[in-house]
Parts: sequence; structure tokens; C-alpha cells
Amino acid sequence: MHRTTLFALAACFAGSAAAQTATRPDPADPKAAVPARAYESAFKDYRPYADPEVARWRQANEEMGRLGGHMGHVPRETGPARPGAKPPASAGHGGHK
Repeated sequence: MHRTTLFALAACFAGSAAAQTATRPDPADPKAAVPARAYESAFKDYRPYADPEVARWRQANEEMGRLGGHMGHVPRETGPARPGAKPPASAGHGGHK
């Protein structure tokens, strides 16, 4: 049992020792070999701005008329509105005034 454990430990240490790299080059040495870096422009994916297409004013006016004006973009309450009727109280505030 001890021999198996010792052999396993020795194999682990030998493997880690073999994985060590040679000495690193001195960073202060101007003749040290370094890998070349490929140039990549910061503007490689740049697309110039293009103005969005503007709708014709007549089409825009007809669309607003169909929707009921600028308020047509907001969902309407169900049922007819009575003049002077109070809006329903929200449950979150308990109906306080």
C-alpha cells in the first residue's frame, strides 16, 4: 500500500516537474524574441451613420387620425366614459384621495 502511494506521488511530482518551462527571457533584453502581434483596427466594424427614412407627412397624419390622435397609442379603458366620473381607484394605494 505504501509503495503504491509513494509511486503515485512520485509520478505526480515528476509530471509537474516535466511540465515546467525553460527559463523565461529577460524582459530588459532588447534582443529577446517576442511573438508578433497582428494589427487590428479599432474601426474595423465601423458603419457610418445613415439618416432613417422619414415618413411622408400625409401618411403620418392619416395614421394619427386612424389611431385617434396621440392618445391612440395608449390602450383605452373598456366601457364608455361618463362626464364627471372618477377614475377607478388603484388597489396599490387603497383608494385614498
